Amino acid sequence: MLGRLSKILRAEDFKRGTAIFPDINTDSIANRLKLRERGKERGAANQPEPSQSEFDSVELEAIAEVEELRRRGLQQFEDHLVVYRERLNRATEVRMEIEIAAGEAKGNFVAEVERWKAHFASRVDRLRSASLWREKFKAKNRLERPAEEFSGWPKVIAIGSILLLIETALNGYLFAANNALGIAGGMIAAFLVSLANVGVSGILGYFAKFARHRNLIFKFFGLLLMPAWVLYASGFNLAVAHFRDAVEQSGDWTAAAEVGLATLKANALGITNIESWLLIVVGMLISFMAFMKGWTTDDPYPGYGKVHRMTESARADYAHFYSDAIDELERRRDTSIDDLSEAQDTVSDAIGEAIDALFGQSSLKAHLASFLQQCDVKTALLLSIYRDENRQARQAKAPKSFGKSYKFAPYEAPDEDTMQKELAQEEAKKIKNLVENSISEIFQAYKESVQTFREVDDVTDTDFGGRTTRSGHAAAPTLTVESAK
Repeated sequence: MLGRLSKILRAEDFKRGTAIFPDINTDSIANRLKLRERGKERGAANQPEPSQSEFDSVELEAIAEVEELRRRGLQQFEDHLVVYRERLNRATEVRMEIEIAAGEAKGNFVAEVERWKAHFASRVDRLRSASLWREKFKAKNRLERPAEEFSGWPKVIAIGSILLLIETALNGYLFAANNALGIAGGMIAAFLVSLANVGVSGILGYFAKFARHRNLIFKFFGLLLMPAWVLYASGFNLAVAHFRDAVEQSGDWTAAAEVGLATLKANALGITNIESWLLIVVGMLISFMAFMKGWTTDDPYPGYGKVHRMTESARADYAHFYSDAIDELERRRDTSIDDLSEAQDTVSDAIGEAIDALFGQSSLKAHLASFLQQCDVKTALLLSIYRDENRQARQAKAPKSFGKSYKFAPYEAPDEDTMQKELAQEEAKKIKNLVENSISEIFQAYKESVQTFREVDDVTDTDFGGRTTRSGHAAAPTLTVESAK
C-alpha cells in the first residue's frame, strides 16, 4: 500500500531544502570566464572607453552566467510547485486508495477469523465429546475422585526392564553350572526365564485390576486372574528349580528338561539343591514385584486413566490451538493497524508539506528568497573582480559603466487558489477519520473473535443438570447412573 501511495504522491520527484537551487560558485565562474586575465588585458588597452556607460561584453558574459543559474533555479522551484500542486490535486485519489486498503485490511482480517473458526469446530466437538465421555464414565462407575496421573509407558517398561535385569543377574550364576557356555550360557538361560516370569506376571497384575470394576463380569475376570497368577508364579518357578536340579545331576541340559518335568509331577517340593530353592525365592519375589507393578500401573480403576488422558489430550490440543489463533490474530491485527497508521502518516506529511510549500509556511520559499538575493550578490562580486583588475591595469580614467550595478528583475511566485488548500485539508481530515474508524473496526472484530473462540473452561463448563452454562449453551441433561449387575 505504501508503494502505491508513494507512486501517486510522486515522492521521488522531490529535493528538500536548498538542494533544488544550483550553487553559484564565483571562483569557478571567474576562472572559467578568465575575468582577472581579461580585466588586466582590457585595462592595459584602456578598454572599455572612459565614456562608455553600458556594460561591456565581459560583464555581460558574467551576468549571463549567473542569469542562467538563476533561470535554472527558478525553473526547478516552479517544477516543484507543480508537483506539490498535483499532490494536493491527488488528495482525493489518495483517500480512495486508503479507503480501498482499509477495506481490504478489514476484509482480510475477518476472513482470517472465519478460517480459524472453521478449524475450531472439530476441536470443540472433540473436547466436548471427550469431556462428556469422562463425565458419563464417572457417573456410570460412581467415581467422584479425579484420575490419578499416569507416568507413561516408558517408565513402566523401564521399571520392568530393571526387574528383568536384576533377576537375570541373580539367576545367571545359578544357571551357569554344567552349562557348556559357562557364565554366558547361564545368563542366556536366566534372561529367558526372567522374561517369562516378569512379563507374564506384569500382564496378569495389570488386568487383575478389573477386580475393582463395578461390572460383575469384569470383576469376576479380575478376581480370577489373582489365583491364576499365584498358580503360574509358583508352578513356573518350581519347574525352573526342578530343571536346575536335573542339570546339576545329569549335566545334560537337553535331558534335564524331561527329567525336571517328570520330578515336578512326581514330587513338586522334592528339590534337593539349596541353590535351586534360592532360585524359587528370587523368582517368586521378582514375580510378585512385577505383578504389583502391573497392578499399580495407571489409574486403579480400569479404563478411567485412558478416558482421563483422552480428555486431557483434547483440552491441551484445544488450548494450544486457541493460543495459536489468538497470537496469529493479534499479529494480523497489529500489522493491519501499523500499515494503516503508516499510510496515514505518509499522506498527512505529504499533504502538509505541499500546503506549506504552496502557501509560504515552509522553508521552500525562504530558500527561494535567499537564492534570489545570492544571484544579485554573486553577480556584483563577479563584476567587481573584473573591474578591479581592469582599473589597476589601465592608464585612462575608468569608464562610467564601472559605477553601474546590476540587479535581476523581481520574481513573483505564482499565486495559489486557497480553495485547493481547503479541499486538500478536508481530504486529509477524511483520511484521518477513515483510518481511525478502520482501526476501531479491526479492534472490534478482534474482540468479537476472542469472545467467539471460547477458552477451554468455557467449552467444557457444564454441570450436567440441564442448566445453562457460562458460555450460554444449555448443559447436557442429567445422566442416569447404571447400577452394577
